[in-house]
Amino acid sequence: MANEILIVEDDKSINDILFYALKSEGYNSYSTFTLKEAKEYLNINLPHLILLDLNLPDGSGFDLCKDISSKCSIPIIILTAKNDVVDKVLGLELGADDYITKPFHIKEVLSRIKAVFRRIEKSSSESNTLFININKDIMINFKNRTVLKNDKVIQLKPKEYELLEFFVQNRNKVFSRQQLIDNVWEFSYDGDIRTVDIHIRRLRSKLDTPNEASIIETVFSVGYIMR
Repeated sequence: MANEILIVEDDKSINDILFYALKSEGYNSYSTFTLKEAKEYLNINLPHLILLDLNLPDGSGFDLCKDISSKCSIPIIILTAKNDVVDKVLGLELGADDYITKPFHIKEVLSRIKAVFRRIEKSSSESNTLFININKDIMINFKNRTVLKNDKVIQLKPKEYELLEFFVQNRNKVFSRQQLIDNVWEFSYDGDIRTVDIHIRRLRSKLDTPNEASIIETVFSVGYIMR
């Protein structure tokens, strides 16, 4: 079955370009132009990925990004004319998996989408062990890509899960931000390297226990490690 992609973009010309480009690549896509339309669609559908513009006529895409991320783990790629670092950081903090600035080349968008689906497929197929106890409280299930803390499922975004899985499979090794970009985001990633810090901060906020050592430790001036 083809992957389904929701487009949330108020500019009809851009929306049409995305729709037909996705169709030509074999994806099932659905176009919406407002927050209201997107929310109505998401109330009864669960797409595999969302392309989200930030400047919508009835509100901010940031609000939808935050709402989606709090409820499920659908990958979100933000498409926006906003090129400010603060906006990029905010989008990633709220749960976006990637951020592409307009004007963009449609090939770049398609490449980023394929990379997301490729990483998810690779992650699911490479794990031979069904699950691993990360510590006394946290367990990762490789088969269905879920993480449990004290027997409760923790909602992780796809990139958060992939980053955690990489650390679990490479414990007691220190990785620089660039090494994490190369291994988890792939060599073709040309975004801000600070996205690593943002994703690790999000993982810590979801998995760390107060007054205990962080699940992913910072190695000063080098990078990060999971012991």
